[in-house]
Amino acid sequence: MNKFKLCRIAAIFALCIALDARTDDAVEGDHKIAPLDIINIDVVGEKDLSKENLRVSSSGTITFPFLGSVEVKGKTPAEVEHLLKEKLGEDYLVNPQVIVTVKEYRSRTVSVIGQVNKPGNIALPAEQRMGILEAIAQAGDLAKSANKNRIEVSRNGKTQKFTLDDLKKDTNPEKKFWLEPGDVVYVHESFF
Repeated sequence: MNKFKLCRIAAIFALCIALDARTDDAVEGDHKIAPLDIINIDVVGEKDLSKENLRVSSSGTITFPFLGSVEVKGKTPAEVEHLLKEKLGEDYLVNPQVIVTVKEYRSRTVSVIGQVNKPGNIALPAEQRMGILEAIAQAGDLAKSANKNRIEVSRNGKTQKFTLDDLKKDTNPEKKFWLEPGDVVYVHESFF
């Protein structure tokens, strides 16, 4: 095998790995479907099975023809597509093509209170994650009286403590503390 063919094979292999990694990153960053989201499901070529404005129940399920109740909470649209394709393909259709899109996300907010310039609720972006620093920035940044060493986040009755310096250093997305709907960010007052 000559050098040119070997280089081409290596380049194609590297491109495939890069595309595969990019696809995995996109899937990981996708918004997971939550209760009360509104989704559209298109089963290509099957008008009777395609559904628009389908609201996810508070328990995280949808009712779909032939399949009954299907759990979609916590899954990405791509995962729901795969699930519906698999279930419809078992007994009803041959190689069904399913497209799932989120039409409307339920309100997803966190509260930022205490020593910030504009305390209140902050909307979480639908298609990306938000960290504590981004939420504080959305709340008008720290007030002059803020204690940079006492920032707390409460989630489901548990509280975690952070310092501004630690939050600034935390750049690894896998280790970063990502906010979830219902979190409360509290910036304490400095007494100095």
